Amino acid sequence: MSMRGLLVLCALSFAACDSTGLRRGGSGDGGAGGGGATMSCADDAPDLDGCACSGASATRACWPATAPASARNVGACHDGMQSCTAAGEIGGWGTCDGAGLPSTENCTNGVDDDCDGNADCKDADCASDPACGCSDGQTRSCWDGPPQAESVGACKDGTQTCAGGQWPTTCAGEVLPSPEQCTDAVDHDCNHLPGCLDVFACATNPACQSQCKVDGSRTGCVCPDGDGDTATCPAGDVGITSGGIPGTVQCCPCTANDCGNPACCNESVCKNDPRCGGLSCKPLPASCGGKVNFDCDDFPEDCDEPCCPCSTC
Repeated sequence: MSMRGLLVLCALSFAACDSTGLRRGGSGDGGAGGGGATMSCADDAPDLDGCACSGASATRACWPATAPASARNVGACHDGMQSCTAAGEIGGWGTCDGAGLPSTENCTNGVDDDCDGNADCKDADCASDPACGCSDGQTRSCWDGPPQAESVGACKDGTQTCAGGQWPTTCAGEVLPSPEQCTDAVDHDCNHLPGCLDVFACATNPACQSQCKVDGSRTGCVCPDGDGDTATCPAGDVGITSGGIPGTVQCCPCTANDCGNPACCNESVCKNDPRCGGLSCKPLPASCGGKVNFDCDDFPEDCDEPCCPCSTC
């Protein structure tokens, strides 16, 4: 949903919203997120209690905002349902009812009652339960981290060794999620995205920014001034990004092969090239200082970049 859509929903909602389209918990939102918690009214939010809706009698699966997110649909835990109900001319989502929430682990029922990914005697909560006795020296694998991170990336199970007829409450040797290290290709936070591929953790890390490397395969290439799309190249050059992540960048003189890029369509080498059709070209403003933006083919963003000589704007 767009930001404009979120703000419209919030304007109609029973809950108070801030300028980002997020709602603030309080007495008017059915108690969800009380104490001033910030929750989203986006369509994919787990709990839309207090958010505006359309279509009376509509229902959706939900997970209470007050319940731990990691427990959703793990073990005995399951989604509830919430309904869109009319209140005058405005519809609003009701409370999330019927969800199966974490409970105290029962060590003998074969169910993961507390929804932490460990059922019965595999749960550390059952280490001292008589039903979970063991023979001294007996070993088993163990895991205390989020269920979705087990055996993902750098994360691995540990080992428990029986002593005194009981399993220990700790898990020796396990590797739990840790902050992503953007300088290597290991998935340290165990979310299936290693190193620079983890854009949530590494998007702004210097190790994951493209670096200039003039490769010599094209003559006259130089490094751009600045970083990203707002970097600039000499007029008549086109910005080229190559390689993987983070990749390399360079500014190279336009050739006939580059005529699909608006940075080159004003050059003589691209005159009358059909790939430049539909573009409006004009001289660079004096404020550009003879420089063009590094990336002039990123429609519609180039409409906001005054140093792109040709655009569809």
